[in-house]
Amino acid sequence: MNVKRLEMLRQAHKLKKMYGSMAEEDYIEVIYELEREYGSASPSDIASILGVKPSSVTNMLRKLEEKGLVEYRKYRNPRLTEKGVELARLISEKHRKLYTILRLLGVDEERANIEAELAEHFLSDDTIDKLYRFFMECGEDLD
Repeated sequence: MNVKRLEMLRQAHKLKKMYGSMAEEDYIEVIYELEREYGSASPSDIASILGVKPSSVTNMLRKLEEKGLVEYRKYRNPRLTEKGVELARLISEKHRKLYTILRLLGVDEERANIEAELAEHFLSDDTIDKLYRFFMECGEDLD
């Protein structure tokens, strides 16, 4: 391994630490989808979907409230604020673009959804947009 590669690894791992917001984005995304589907998002539903303990949900909801992304009161369902809805829509759009790219490449629907969910947290908005534009321009040639 050369020195340049080691430095790139160092930078990548520094960036990974900055992605602490990944969990926050997951919560925002789940709350958004639950609100759209059922009108509200109970902490128990959030815990079930994310596979976490209810106490973890409570802690995260408090953090998200401090950031102005949710309105949360103990024993009540959280609600996304306008800022939270805006973030959720951006995350959803990133997922849709990545999902579309993966489907164009022939990835099956389930795997495309799962892998888009993972990638949406690690690729920049700019990179996703460039990939999406590229695949939309040459998409017909991929069949």
